Amino acid sequence: MSKKLVRVAFLDADTGAQIGRSELPLGQLPESFQPATTLELAGAVWSVERAEPPTAAQFGTTGTLTLTLRRMESVPPGDILYSLPTLCAAVPAVAAAPAGADRLELHEDDWRQVELVSADLGDEVQAELRAVRRSFEQHARRDEQGRVYGFQGIHIRSQPVRPLSGPVSRNRLLNLLPPDARNRGGIGFRAQPGIVPSSFALSVGRVLLYGLADGDSLAVLAVHTEPGPAAEPQQEFAAALERVMREADLLLVDWCRVAVVAPASVGDYLTATGAIGRS
Repeated sequence: MSKKLVRVAFLDADTGAQIGRSELPLGQLPESFQPATTLELAGAVWSVERAEPPTAAQFGTTGTLTLTLRRMESVPPGDILYSLPTLCAAVPAVAAAPAGADRLELHEDDWRQVELVSADLGDEVQAELRAVRRSFEQHARRDEQGRVYGFQGIHIRSQPVRPLSGPVSRNRLLNLLPPDARNRGGIGFRAQPGIVPSSFALSVGRVLLYGLADGDSLAVLAVHTEPGPAAEPQQEFAAALERVMREADLLLVDWCRVAVVAPASVGDYLTATGAIGRS
């Protein structure tokens, strides 16, 4: 461990006042304060909002470091609210991606929240949906107008493990999609470099089709709507998705809305949720 000392000044982010000074061995300090780190000072936990300079190579040379800190308030467990009623238990790991590989970034919480499921897995789907309904009935917090603004408890879905029990062809899906469909590469998650192995992502307007594939065989096929202005009409996309659902005997399951959508209704669903615009 390095014996070189670094003079560290601690500043309060809210007031700008100095709340402490110390001389610390260089070897006890992190190589970098990016991403944000936390530390304990005077019996409280603080988040490092800014480090000047930010890396050990720099403050090891200058011998001085200024840390601007914000105190982290502890929240009683009963006051913590979740924004969603359910999450998928199995979120795939990422791996290193080749240089220059395309990567579509999702939030981990969005993984498989709206997905295509084989109709013969209906019993598994209904069992999970009953548990999601309990999140609304027992754990939802509502405002004066009855609108849900959070959940004190959520359901973690473990089923179906493989939502597509029968053959669903990736090439068939690509051939049915409109000509303006874009290949977005593989799937990555926020704050995690790399790509999920065997993942793919396609987009038509604001609608994403993403999932996992083993060669031409799809293992996961999910739908996500990217944020943005009102969607343009995409009836050709809705027709393509309906065709895939009919051919492979699939249902669309929106877990957070506790909804199961048949092929004939998928266009209405996409329009009602703002995924595609009204024609």
